[in-house]
Order: sequence, then structure tokens, then C-alpha cells
Amino acid sequence: MYCLLKGLENRKFFFLYGLMAGCAVLTKSLLGFFPVVIGLVFLFWDGGLKKVFNFEFIVGVVISIIVGCSWYLANWLIFGENFINGHFKTQHMQLIPNNFFFGNPFYVFGYIKDMMRNYWPWFPVTAIGVFLFAKSAFQTKDRRSIFLFLWVSIPFVIMSTSRNQTLRYLFMIFPALAIITAHTLSSWLKGAQKEKVLPWMVGIVMAIVLVVNVTPIQVKVSLNQNNSEARNLAPFVNINTKPGEKIFNYGFTPWNPTQILAFYSERFLEYPVKDAETLMQQLNENPKGTWLSPVSRFEELKNKFPGKLYLIYGDKKFSYFTSIKNRENVNYNFLNTTVPIVR
Repeated sequence: MYCLLKGLENRKFFFLYGLMAGCAVLTKSLLGFFPVVIGLVFLFWDGGLKKVFNFEFIVGVVISIIVGCSWYLANWLIFGENFINGHFKTQHMQLIPNNFFFGNPFYVFGYIKDMMRNYWPWFPVTAIGVFLFAKSAFQTKDRRSIFLFLWVSIPFVIMSTSRNQTLRYLFMIFPALAIITAHTLSSWLKGAQKEKVLPWMVGIVMAIVLVVNVTPIQVKVSLNQNNSEARNLAPFVNINTKPGEKIFNYGFTPWNPTQILAFYSERFLEYPVKDAETLMQQLNENPKGTWLSPVSRFEELKNKFPGKLYLIYGDKKFSYFTSIKNRENVNYNFLNTTVPIVR
């Protein structure tokens, strides 16, 4: 973003802007393209199509696409359609869901609701500051106001349409929010007042850091409680498998919930099995193996193969099961057993 502003003074900075945006894509996937989107809208607002079709800026955008998409191209050449389906067609990559107008569309205010609950005392100042910067951007066309307003609003609005609302996806706007908040507070205070208020503000920040790190109070990362089921499942997985032993996967993707389950249970999921017949064949060959599936898929299996499966643990999301032949080996004794303890 710094290089974008510097590019208005020295157009060669647009090349570095594009390179850094491409690197952002390599580290943060498609979220890394937000600086490019912000740059396009900002230049159009500031100077119309003439600025957008500036040669150096266009080259910078091309550089960002080449660098950022290199990883996607390499994986597509190696894995083909499986990569496209596994990376781009999953639920977390979907912005506006199919049932948006028939479900509860007010979920788009999830980020606002969460910030109202967790970001005191800064939230009201920040909200007023964003409004003032937006007003300045539309009325006076102030370049700095336009830049900061777009930096905040574009990612915020787009990411609010996603069902997978996770705060780390908005970390990119926090520097802009900090600048807006600081500028708003500064405009309200006189010189002498600033000197008196500054120690209190530093003290509040340090107190918050201490509270988060020393006390059991935690900062929530996701707006949804996505991990509670995996935390509850983890001890049963850990106690019924050996270190390094994998859990068979029926009905989940290769990635979800593989990573979160490995984090809490120290066990990984195998590549998924897609049909029930293959599952039963593998279960007969290895009756001591344990399986994980969505609840709905387990219910289908239970009805299709009655008396063949034994449910070790189940909740509203996961069914952890094995062959009925392995029932006597299932362990529920957690005494003297160390399971992963995650704060």
C-alpha cells in the first residue's frame, strides 16, 4: 500500500507495488489481490481511467498476476481438475452463498457485531473516524481520505458476504483502522490534552496485552465456534490410535478437518474414501482401523450396513467409528493417559 501511494510521485514504485502484491498472493492466497483491487478503485476515483491505464501501473498489475498466479499454475499443471475442485470450489472460497436470499442474510453484519463486542474502547472512535473519512472522500475528494476509506471498506464489505467470517482475514485493514482512529483522536484533542492522554492510552494498550497473555481471557479468532467439536473429539481419537497412526476418512475433504484434527489430537486423516462399498471393503481388510465421517454419512452407512459398525464417539458434526469386530478394543479409560491439552 505504501508503494501504491509512492507510485503517484514516482511511477517506478508501481513495479514494486505489483511485486509485493504478487508475494501477498503467494502467502495469503486470493486475499493478496485486495491491494490490486484497492489500487484500481483508488486510481479511478482519484483521476479516472487516465490514471488507471497508466503504463507503469498496468505493468505492476501484470507483475502481481504473474507472480501471484505462478503457484496456482504449477499446481494446476500437476494436479489438474482435482486442484481446481479442492481449492476454488470449497465452501470457504465461496463469498455469497446460494441460499443467501432464503437463509439469514443478516449474517453479513457478523464482523460489525463481533467488533462491537470485542474492540472497546476503540470501536466507537474507529466507527466515527471511518464515517468522517468517508465523508471527506466523497465531499472534498481528499486523496488520503479516499485511500484509507477504500483500504478499509473494500476488504470489509467483500469478506462480510462470506459465511466463513474469520478475523484474521481482515488483518489487512487493521493498519488503516489504526491510522483512522489515531487521526480522529488527534483531531479531537488540543496540544496540551494530547500530552496528558498519551500515557493513559499507552497504559490501556499495555493492560490489554497483559490481560490477554496472563489471564485465561482469550481473543476470539473466528466468529463461528468451528473448533469445539474437534476439541471434544480429539481425546477419543488420541486414546484409540497409536502415535503416527492415521484415521480413515469417509466424506470429508483431504484438508478439512485434517489440519484442525491434527492440531488437537496429533493424528492425521487419510485421503478420503468416497463410496460406501470401498469403505466396507477396507473395514473388512482392517477391522481395527478407525474412521471419521460427517454425522449424515454415518447414518447412511448404519442404515445400509446394519450391525456392521460401532460408534466410538459422535456429536452434531463428527461420527468417529470402527468395525463392530473391533468393539472390544475401543478404549474409554482416560486415567493415566495424557492427551493434547490446547488452551
